[in-house]
Amino acid sequence: MNNKYQWIDDFIAGLFELYKTLNIYELYDELCITIKKLPKENILFQGNEALYYRNYDGMEIVFIRNDLDIHYEKFVLAHELAHAIIHVDIYNAAFNKNLINIGKLDKQANYFALKLLNINLFDKDFEDLTIEQIARALYLPKKWLLNILE
Repeated sequence: MNNKYQWIDDFIAGLFELYKTLNIYELYDELCITIKKLPKENILFQGNEALYYRNYDGMEIVFIRNDLDIHYEKFVLAHELAHAIIHVDIYNAAFNKNLINIGKLDKQANYFALKLLNINLFDKDFEDLTIEQIARALYLPKKWLLNILE
């Protein structure tokens, strides 16, 4: 997976070089992307944890559920940040034409989130654990980890 996503590793290294932080909240501030927490029942979510808008009333914004565990919240914010900064051209060019491979973009965003948050799924601490146990240890849904590993 590393070779396939080396460009994402390089992108994250560039973020750190530019902003001197990989703290998800500080990156949102530096990039002027607003985080707005809403109740999970909000119609915007439609079963999702968060939603990124490139231009919502003139600003970039991520709406995120207000009931997420802090570890999961950081992962979701990192995932949405990936869409905001590494998928700019893809969203701009293809959004209106339904040409987006959502699965591929989500896999890239999940990988970005893991790397940004310095989560290593192949750490020796996870060596003898099942995917369910790893997901619980990281406060992440199993489906997100499976998405990255497939």
